[in-house]
Amino acid sequence: MVLFEVLPSDVDSLSERLHAERLVWVHFRDGSQFVAASLRSEPSDLAALLRTVERWATERGLSGISFEVDGRSYLLRLQPYVLVAT
Repeated sequence: MVLFEVLPSDVDSLSERLHAERLVWVHFRDGSQFVAASLRSEPSDLAALLRTVERWATERGLSGISFEVDGRSYLLRLQPYVLVAT
């Protein structure tokens, strides 16, 4: 399971993005709200999940998203879009 800490206004959006591929639910702890997503047994599933969340967060204009795996906290930092004249 991976827990993504999001604002209450983003819970539904992230949940909808992830639910087609995996089991997703909302988890509350210590006054914070998380979107919890199950992991499949494939070794590359965490990477696939993080890529999906990265695309979602970038579309929402976020600079990063905190998440937890196996009780450890991480920050997925996002690169802003760069527009280049051609």
